[in-house]
Amino acid sequence: MSINIRERDRVIALAALMQVVTLVQQIAQTGQVNQAEFETLLNSLLETDATDTEAVYGNLSQLQTGIKQLNNQLSKKKDKKDVALLRYIIGLLHLERQLEKRPAMLDLISREIDQIPQQIEYFGDINNPQVIARFADIYHRTISELTPRIQVHGDPSFLQQADNVNRVRALLLAGIRAAILWHQKGGRRWHFIFQSSKILKIASSLSDASQ
Repeated sequence: MSINIRERDRVIALAALMQVVTLVQQIAQTGQVNQAEFETLLNSLLETDATDTEAVYGNLSQLQTGIKQLNNQLSKKKDKKDVALLRYIIGLLHLERQLEKRPAMLDLISREIDQIPQQIEYFGDINNPQVIARFADIYHRTISELTPRIQVHGDPSFLQQADNVNRVRALLLAGIRAAILWHQKGGRRWHFIFQSSKILKIASSLSDASQ
């Protein structure tokens, strides 16, 4: 199958979005997260001059979890957890559309994120709790004002821990970034229904390329 570059970029953004919600679910249910995958998504928030969507995330191997989950979601092997992931994705795509109508908020987010590299330099690591808290605060003061808010479900003992709350919010901010990329490449919510087979074919080719 011949794959259009724009369509490929679109599916990569969707895989990144799937990785975001998968990690959100991991934190909500176990209190744990894959640090390398988490860092990939945080770094995507700082990549504003990447040549293409893949470059925003480094390379496809860093999105293996998202690509795998996207393949699972579009295949016939759905379970209850998959439905929950799809609900998070639809919610983030909707919030991104709301954000587009709020240019002042979008500008504020951009200005705030532009200051993050200074914090990383000070604390020495993008995974530092203070840096993650800064990402989380940006989400809380902006995207959390939009409706409907993302409701994360999981084990209350994990979701009540401040560090986990911050990690979830930082991930959701990265999810908005992926949703913006998806829309910039022509992605629409109805594609899930009417173009799912095409998305699955591209996602399958991405899976092979990410190995």
